[in-house]
Amino acid sequence: MNKTFIDQLFTFLGTPYGIILVAFGLLAIVKATKDRPTGWLLFSFCCFAASLNKYKDQWIREAPQLVFPLQQIRAFGRPLAIVLLILLLLLAFQTQSNWRRWIIPPAIKYLAYVQAAIFAKTILYGDQEFAIISALTFGGILVMLQRGPGRWLADDKNFHLAIKSIAVAGLIFVVVNTYQYILNPQAITFTQGRFLGTTGNPQHAGVLLAATIPCLMFLIQGIPNWTFTKNFWSALLLATIYFLLLSGSRTGILMGVVSILFFYRNNGKAWFQVILFLALIAAIVVPFLQPENLSASSTGIGTNVSDRFTSTSNTREVVWNGLLETFMNNILFGAPLAQGGRLGYGENSWLSVGAALGLVGFIPMVMMGWESVKMILQLNQLANRNSYYFFQSSAVIAGLGSLLVGSCFEAFLLGNITFSLLAFLTYLMMGGYLLEVDRFRTYHASIEEEYVEDVGIYQ
Repeated sequence: MNKTFIDQLFTFLGTPYGIILVAFGLLAIVKATKDRPTGWLLFSFCCFAASLNKYKDQWIREAPQLVFPLQQIRAFGRPLAIVLLILLLLLAFQTQSNWRRWIIPPAIKYLAYVQAAIFAKTILYGDQEFAIISALTFGGILVMLQRGPGRWLADDKNFHLAIKSIAVAGLIFVVVNTYQYILNPQAITFTQGRFLGTTGNPQHAGVLLAATIPCLMFLIQGIPNWTFTKNFWSALLLATIYFLLLSGSRTGILMGVVSILFFYRNNGKAWFQVILFLALIAAIVVPFLQPENLSASSTGIGTNVSDRFTSTSNTREVVWNGLLETFMNNILFGAPLAQGGRLGYGENSWLSVGAALGLVGFIPMVMMGWESVKMILQLNQLANRNSYYFFQSSAVIAGLGSLLVGSCFEAFLLGNITFSLLAFLTYLMMGGYLLEVDRFRTYHASIEEEYVEDVGIYQ
């Protein structure tokens, strides 16, 4: 299968799409060396490409065809993401170092330990070629983030661009799937009538949409007056919530709620506005979710969508119990590799690590979670102490909090190059920037205060 991937990569590079992408990518690199927004835009395209996938299960071996050119783009989703990653690496190596010293937060380092354990176990007992490709991919992402976006995050302007890069990735997803939905909705709603878009399944679509909500709220909140730009981001947020509801992903809905709770955690006026906003959304969307309005002939969305939001069934209990039992029976090094020489994961990032790697992987995974929570607490203190960074901190808190909650229901933290993983790492990088800026300014403020006191003594 790895040879198939390599063949796909070289096949893609030989297609007109691949040639055009490389040509435009190289031009973008030249432009991005002097124009930082171009680099962030290239990162947005990489995030979107990482979300491309085809649905497949034991009953559906081939997903319905998408309209041109989405079918061709989705067919080369993984090679497209790898090519964009390589282009970003080329750009990253041209980025000069700056004042920052702690670019990679501890949480990312612990997640790298988990990935290293996955790589080691796979290369020793399973598919060695797959392990090498996975290690190179994840390693490339870390190097790209450290030398590229990590160094770009050297001022508040680039923090704003980082926020916008995730929002733009969501914008691309919404625009692309709106285009598909208008021309042929059945091709992206064929899984029990649930919206999955150009991702691999409705859960992935829900997580992607939910992960962009904190960035959209930040962009909307940062504009005081109702200008065209604010209306634009507000419309995108409405479309994001609409597609999120149509995905039928309870995980995505929960992540969206957590984002709003964390973003407006101590703002009563904002809470009132949010309640009015959600009431408006419900008044517009809920009628379309009624069974009589959800016929395949009219919208392509089945009644399973509305039924999922009222269902109290626990669809993950059996999987979680199985993962926990596997973890307890293979406490040190995890269960043997699944058929095909690869580690198998269930619907929980944390239990999946325990079941697949035992304590060898579970301990660094827990440390990664703790460092993420610690960053959230530190950012909350920064927001309360410095009102200038309140919304910046709130966006990262909401993003990290929602993705951590979502990781308890999906194993997306264990991927190699997926949108949810890139979004999680980007939120960590943005949080690391805010904390380092705070430490830098606090240190220099203390030095200046000591200087003034010393001068006062001699006067």
